[in-house]
Amino acid sequence: MTTIILAEKPSQAKEYAQAMAKQTKKNGYFEIEDELFPEGAAVTYGFGHLVDLLLPKDYAAHHAKWSLENLPIFPETMQYNVSKDKMPQFNIVKKLLQDANRIIIATDCDREGELIAWLIIQQAGIKKGDKQMQRLWINSLEKEAIRKGFVNLKDANDTYPKFMEAQTRQMSDWLVGMNLSPLYTLSLQEKGTQGTFPIGRVQTPTLMMVYRRQKEIKQFQSKDYFELELQGKNNGRPWKATLKENQNFDTKQNYTAFLQSKQLQEGSQEVCVADIQMQEKETASPRLFSLSALQVAMSKQQKASPKQTLEAVQHLYEKKWLTYPRTDSVYITENEFAYLLEKKKDYQSLLAIQQDLNSTEQRTRYVNSKKVQEHHAIIPTKTIPKPSDLKALPPLEKNIYELVTRTTLAMFADPFRYEETIIDLLAKELAFVTKGKVERSPGWKSILKEPAEKQKEEQEAMLPALEKGTLISMELQAAAKKTHPPKPFTEGTLIQAMKQAGKELDTDQAQAILKEVEGIGTEATRADVIERLKAQAYIVVAKNQLEVTAKGQQLGRVLEDDKLFSSAEMTAAWEKDLRSIGEEVLTQEVFLKRIRHLVKQYIKQVPETLQKISQSDEWKDVQQQVQAASSIGNCPVCGRSIVDKGAFYGCEGYLDNPSCSFSISKKIRGKALGKRDLTALLSKGSTNVIKGFTSKAGKSFDAQLKIEDGKVQFVFPKR
Repeated sequence: MTTIILAEKPSQAKEYAQAMAKQTKKNGYFEIEDELFPEGAAVTYGFGHLVDLLLPKDYAAHHAKWSLENLPIFPETMQYNVSKDKMPQFNIVKKLLQDANRIIIATDCDREGELIAWLIIQQAGIKKGDKQMQRLWINSLEKEAIRKGFVNLKDANDTYPKFMEAQTRQMSDWLVGMNLSPLYTLSLQEKGTQGTFPIGRVQTPTLMMVYRRQKEIKQFQSKDYFELELQGKNNGRPWKATLKENQNFDTKQNYTAFLQSKQLQEGSQEVCVADIQMQEKETASPRLFSLSALQVAMSKQQKASPKQTLEAVQHLYEKKWLTYPRTDSVYITENEFAYLLEKKKDYQSLLAIQQDLNSTEQRTRYVNSKKVQEHHAIIPTKTIPKPSDLKALPPLEKNIYELVTRTTLAMFADPFRYEETIIDLLAKELAFVTKGKVERSPGWKSILKEPAEKQKEEQEAMLPALEKGTLISMELQAAAKKTHPPKPFTEGTLIQAMKQAGKELDTDQAQAILKEVEGIGTEATRADVIERLKAQAYIVVAKNQLEVTAKGQQLGRVLEDDKLFSSAEMTAAWEKDLRSIGEEVLTQEVFLKRIRHLVKQYIKQVPETLQKISQSDEWKDVQQQVQAASSIGNCPVCGRSIVDKGAFYGCEGYLDNPSCSFSISKKIRGKALGKRDLTALLSKGSTNVIKGFTSKAGKSFDAQLKIEDGKVQFVFPKR
């Protein structure tokens, strides 16, 4: 056996094996027989990341407990290990790789896939150049695509720089997280703050985006203003025109004075139709989907989180119905266009689309090979599901498949054509304008929009039939309006903001960098960043909107004036350098040296910064909010607040003199206590009967909890 194919996970390996003439399942791999591999081959796999960076405690025992004195943590050589639960599979992979003459890397075709594969190879003791190494690079798990990919293998050296870029990103994130998380956590704890405060290269600027938006909304003061409008009716339906030179007025006195200067007053007016312009216009169908665009759409339409959308589209990829999901491209190549054109009628039949789709020109809005680098846009594959299979999908997966397929088909439809009308009106010499449009041909909209929506659009666009030079009667009114705060982020709009983060940067250079690298994070990681912020209790989702928790506000206040972590500019600079590593312009050694220097600067300046911030009234207000949020009731011994201490709930008076040591374990006799029971215990002195405690003998029992003499006791129900 000379060839070993290394897949990322078992399901992927199975797809590769099933694309071959014969396959035999073994322990941890598949033996395959096929004309593509006349000397035999095997497909083995990882479980995603089989190999991970060591933790600080693995380098030195004293790092097991966080301490400011132990910072910075800079391993002389960053090392990797395999966890015990993954070791059996790793040993199988290691032996296969060591015995092979040729290794084909067949992990996911992106930087993360390169990282997973090369870390396994290197941990197995194999260096670059030791063996013949090739790279499988495909966009679909269909049999035809897999076999074509194995015929057209790349040299693994061509994609190796992507591994160096990904590994440098991984190592730099380790250096930042393992140093700055304890730095901020311990420094904040010295100021009386509870909990841990993880810091990350991408997650922290993302948190700050939500923090700033929430603060802007909170501080927003709505203001009244007035807009002048000409109001009329067309077959009973109102229509209006606004000032041609966009202008509003903050008080009645101001707009009254303005009208007097134009010799006008509110009420009925004779208005001259000064000009009418009518123009036939058209719009092309929406662009094809990248992952982030699909996540934004599903958040808006289905209130699905980015993580849920990624998991759903991943399932559809594994079913071979959609192409590779973790793509940042909205373009396809001529090859994909050709098969979509060939299968067009089959997709139409599946989705019962009757419309003729006769636009077969390859337009650069959709087809542009020069802009497809790693992966093309998400589109349906050649494998078309049966109607019954599509119907049986979970709702989110079904909606995603239909939206992606309809959007893909829309590029073959005629444009949406409409007639735009612009009417200029004069009230004496004061110019007003109104715009409207009338649909002439729905084109692609009949594929993507519901009829009810189209009817609503058409009704809203209706303008009266007028003639240039005629006089009409209209009402001149000052419409009272209010300014509105920006909208809170949803998970979908946050994904969009992360991708467009460069628009908020101050310098043209930083904007250019993030425009080039598509914002902060990657298509593959943005959903995980948001999930991590939720898991770390920095943000919560309430009614589909993101809110920064009291804990998140604490960190936000600390980082508010930090020019590195409080904006995407740091990420812009880092991404530029990381891309340079992928382009073999910059070395890993130089980049990591810069990161170590940065960490040293923060270790020196953070305590000083916190000392200043902790003296401010705003900081004290935030601390009070955190204490109020973390309190579950009052101490039955001293009356102070009972707060979350991590493994237990305890009195905040433990630092007083004399100290109050009252506490309640979060788990009593194997039973985790709910907040409702804890609140009842503290407010009433006892709970209702709680089921499911476990005795020392291992038997289950039920009991009430009661506070007596400052201790929590069991009260057993009478039999």
